[in-house]
Amino acid sequence: MVKQYLNISDIKSLVDKFLSKTLPDDEWTHFAHLTVGLWFVSNHGLEETSVLMPTYIAEYNESLGKENTDFSGYHETITQFWIWLLDGYWKEVQKEKSLLNAANDLANSPYGEPSNFLKFYSRGLIFSVEARKRFVKPDLGDLDFRLIG
Repeated sequence: MVKQYLNISDIKSLVDKFLSKTLPDDEWTHFAHLTVGLWFVSNHGLEETSVLMPTYIAEYNESLGKENTDFSGYHETITQFWIWLLDGYWKEVQKEKSLLNAANDLANSPYGEPSNFLKFYSRGLIFSVEARKRFVKPDLGDLDFRLIG
């Protein structure tokens, strides 16, 4: 089970550390990625988050001394996939859940499963240089939010 946030200030603190590039590398977990992404889609919407997050993630990686190359670092298709999924998740739960509860529930739900993108992308495509550099459409079927849950 993933550590739960106790209050919304825990989430805001995570986002602030990420944006200020003071978040330790070992705290930039899958759950942290999802939480920051969920915060962005809940505050900025899908379109703006799709533009902001790639830059922030790449800059964060660089602040840790990690290069964004053809084989490591920032991955455009995976990032855009998760933004799409988080936006769909938020739209589904926002009337019943606070951001705090939605973030805590996400980690232990089918929506938070780290390999969700493999329901839509073959390993060959998703781990290609092309998919890392630019968004590519899935090759195993259209993105359909109903297939996640």
